[in-house]
Amino acid sequence: MNRIALIIGNAAYPDSPLANPGNDARAVEEKPILLGFGTLIRIDATNIEMEEGLSEFAGNLDSCDVALFFFAGHGMQIDGKNYLTAVDTSFEKEIDAKYSSLALDKVIETMEKGSNSTDIIMLDACRTNPYERRWRGIESRGLAPVYAPKGMIIGYATSPGQVAHDGDGNNGAYTDAFLRHVSTPDTTIEDLFKRVRNTLSSSARGRQISWEHTSLMGDFYFNYSFSSDDLVSEYGENALADSGYQPISSDMNREIIDGLRSNNWHSQNPAILKITPDNIETFKKDDLFVLGRNIYQAACGTAHSAVAYLENLQARLVDLDRKISFHILNGILFEIYFDSEGRFRSDPKSNQFDPVFRIEESEHFQESFKFIGQVLRPYLKNIFYVPSTARGLSVDISCIEIEDDLKAVDGIYFEGDNVMYDDSGENYFDLSENPFLRKISRSEIK
Repeated sequence: MNRIALIIGNAAYPDSPLANPGNDARAVEEKPILLGFGTLIRIDATNIEMEEGLSEFAGNLDSCDVALFFFAGHGMQIDGKNYLTAVDTSFEKEIDAKYSSLALDKVIETMEKGSNSTDIIMLDACRTNPYERRWRGIESRGLAPVYAPKGMIIGYATSPGQVAHDGDGNNGAYTDAFLRHVSTPDTTIEDLFKRVRNTLSSSARGRQISWEHTSLMGDFYFNYSFSSDDLVSEYGENALADSGYQPISSDMNREIIDGLRSNNWHSQNPAILKITPDNIETFKKDDLFVLGRNIYQAACGTAHSAVAYLENLQARLVDLDRKISFHILNGILFEIYFDSEGRFRSDPKSNQFDPVFRIEESEHFQESFKFIGQVLRPYLKNIFYVPSTARGLSVDISCIEIEDDLKAVDGIYFEGDNVMYDDSGENYFDLSENPFLRKISRSEIK
């Protein structure tokens, strides 16, 4: 997943310097580097340098999935609009301040126009701004709430209309709380900000409460854990792209795999019956992996012995040596998502998906589901669910009444998109004419 971050820390204001924004920016830059972000950083930036940074940032958005904008420094609101001030912002008049600062609305619009799917804005910029007294004779506290477009979350260091503190240590209180939690694995950004809020409230003795506005449709994790990369390189290229694979272990090995590859039930069914602990105990791991691929392939071709094998998958694999069952199940899972050339399937082979994933929660098979989760890492945008993670899957289903007391599903929404429609906007099913409509229970839908 490609990620880009623009990080700005402004502290060297001529009349009202701050202690920590430069430290905040550098500390945040170091964290996202570890978590997969490419970074652009500006310290004590002039208005021109902030605009140039935003322009460079915008040029990267279409090649990234996730964009982060972080600002620490003085912020202000004028007529309900928010502005992030540069070290050379002119505060003589309100209009001068507006046009020599970076408008938050411009940042939001720039990120919204990118083709990236997730936008994150973090503002440790709600500190008291002494310059505003020059215009109004009173202090306007904090930043104003703003609209977050679809796919964006905006995090404020404190609630709207309130002010934040620069912090007593090397970082602002808000940034410090964020740095403490951002590396926590498998934590959605909403839960991350909740942890930040609790830590911040504790450190500020309840005087500062962070706040977010979100229109995110899906889950985002700064640190999404996967198993070791060693699992991905577990098998040779000829096994991962198995169209020309030649079994290497034994005559029995070749007999079983060739039988499964035959696309002939009269050969496939007897081949399945030969998969016994005694017959495969000497198989090499590449052979076992390819064996698993062909078991799944034969079951998808409705060879009854292969279908029965998957229906009783847990019992069949538990009877085998654990290493042997590990490699076979890896092959079965790989076949679902990858074709005979080792290419990711745009349409996963789901014919026998249910009996395979029925065993996902079994501790005995966790390493295999970690394996396929790791292999699928480059394809997160193409799939709804990643095996071996704690992430739940939430969908919304809408129905229409087509006859008295008979309803049909007309929408299945995942992260805001109706997956019953293709990219052109056409429904995959005509509810009034489709001859394949059948009654289905709530549990079957789930």
